[in-house]
Amino acid sequence: MVSRRGLLGGAALIGAGAMAGVAVADMALDTPFTPVGTPHLAQAEQLVHYQRLLAAGYLTSGLVGHWPLDGSGTDRSGREHPVTLGTGATWTALRAGGELSLDGTSGAYATTDSVLDTTLPFTVSAWVRLASDADPATMYTAVSQDGTTTSRFLLQYDDTAATWAFKVRSEDQATEVSAVATTPAALGVWTHLTGVWDGTQIQLYVNGRLEGGAATTLSWTAPAGLSLGRARFDSAPADSFKGAIDDVRAYARALTADEIALVSGHTARQNNVYLTGSPATLTWGTPGDPASWVARARCASFVTGVLKHTYDWASDDYFLRYFQERGPEAADYCSAFLTGTGGPRFARIRKVTDLRPGDIIAVDYRGSDPDNTGHIVMVRELKGVFSGTADFTGETQYAVEIIDCTSNPHGVYALTNYPKYPDTRMVGNITGENLQGVGIGHMMFYASDTTGEFSRYRWSVNSAKTGGTYDVTARPIAAARIG
Repeated sequence: MVSRRGLLGGAALIGAGAMAGVAVADMALDTPFTPVGTPHLAQAEQLVHYQRLLAAGYLTSGLVGHWPLDGSGTDRSGREHPVTLGTGATWTALRAGGELSLDGTSGAYATTDSVLDTTLPFTVSAWVRLASDADPATMYTAVSQDGTTTSRFLLQYDDTAATWAFKVRSEDQATEVSAVATTPAALGVWTHLTGVWDGTQIQLYVNGRLEGGAATTLSWTAPAGLSLGRARFDSAPADSFKGAIDDVRAYARALTADEIALVSGHTARQNNVYLTGSPATLTWGTPGDPASWVARARCASFVTGVLKHTYDWASDDYFLRYFQERGPEAADYCSAFLTGTGGPRFARIRKVTDLRPGDIIAVDYRGSDPDNTGHIVMVRELKGVFSGTADFTGETQYAVEIIDCTSNPHGVYALTNYPKYPDTRMVGNITGENLQGVGIGHMMFYASDTTGEFSRYRWSVNSAKTGGTYDVTARPIAAARIG
């Protein structure tokens, strides 16, 4: 399975620019990019790249520990503090890339050496999920760093408050100061927690928003190790976690509110949006600042915006002359490709096997969807023939890797064939969990065995044969190459 970091993280792309202060492992990407030689595709790739960095919560300044927990205990900060799992800890795949699941027993933990100097300001964050059968009357600790007697800090579920909390304790455990969330914790729901101590107060952020705080100058060294899934009290392990933990980080400084919004993925959901009812905003930002890159658009306004950003010829005048509007819809592109009225810059591609990186494919919904005229994508790579599911006599099915802007990812997480044809916006199979906007996915296009031309399509490899495929009589398909 492709890791969550591989899908949502990012390596340098053509023209993407160097990232300052990058931890070594953060540059690795296990879904390599197709070499890009087409200018507009390179520009689209840039936007996707930075939205992937935002989705991964990319922030390396001050990072001293980072455990994605995507099937291994590796520390990606470059500080070499891998975690070792207890007997009650296992690798699972509740969402893209996987996570560490803990069964609530005394063996439900993963540990490493102490990574934070807890006499100085610090930040700790994690994605957490209480199991559906966790007991709300039990305390569960997700992350702690411990001394001999007790934990210096705890990022946890507090059973008394029935919600999340970030706590610090005195070395003799006689004093405890808590920052408590204002919203109740829910079983079976992924939640991002961030605890901050700036030397004078602690703060708790839930899903990137500040929910609790308290003044405290408690300060002492905690040399007995960092623990995931448990705390320490009365010199013994306590508060074993029952649920799952993902993407744990430790920073040797107090992060700002904007940085926590970035780490939690909140900024990603603000910057990368499938936008309806408002003008599109596409911003190619500063290479060292992922948050400055914005993609708020629909499928057609994304394609048009990329073309206008890339080429001098792609002006309002050009689109008014050949498409009769400054911002063509997907159906307009499809019609222009089919009739050859898109002007000298668009050359029709009739056969599926002739598709090349950078080609544009447009589908006309012919009024079947009240909210969209159709859909339009850029080809990233023709992956080849696909068969065995949703086959049709006299037609050959092809998997095509594409870049587009959409409200829903292409595919259904964890279903058969999805891992081979993934989508960078996929997080899991819970409603509202997935990302939207620009990204890389896969669609299935069919060719007539007689002519080689487009005959139908499916939204993804997981779309059903009945009700999930559309032939060209119901939804025309046309492709073109920029020239």
